[in-house]
Amino acid sequence: MLIASFKTSGLVARFDPTTGATDHVRSVKPSETAHGHYGKLAATDIVFYREADGLRLRVGEEVVRLDGSIDVQHHVVGADCCLTVGQSIELRYLAPPEWSGLQDDLTPFVEAEDFDLGLFVANVAGDPERSARIYH
Repeated sequence: MLIASFKTSGLVARFDPTTGATDHVRSVKPSETAHGHYGKLAATDIVFYREADGLRLRVGEEVVRLDGSIDVQHHVVGADCCLTVGQSIELRYLAPPEWSGLQDDLTPFVEAEDFDLGLFVANVAGDPERSARIYH
């Protein structure tokens, strides 16, 4: 499946959900759409994607099905952010530097989740309508 970089616009990779392997590609056909995003949080590889039966979050080697039964939370603690997924995953990482100037950003509709993959995942997972729409 095709996944897009969360941080770098236009950067895409092919992703094998079975193995977790990614292979960057130089170009894609216009008809191909991304079925997820990838990035790093706390030096840990993250892939947020959709399979036929629903959303998944791969954190390192661990894969979690985000079907509404798993609690996904994002908290700000001082200069850090913390993403927790259920009882087993907790990632603490520095808040994105873009947050500091966000209130002065003139880009229409810019939000903090545009710069923070952890916040994006938590916001999508916490909104059933958004979860149902994303990555189709």
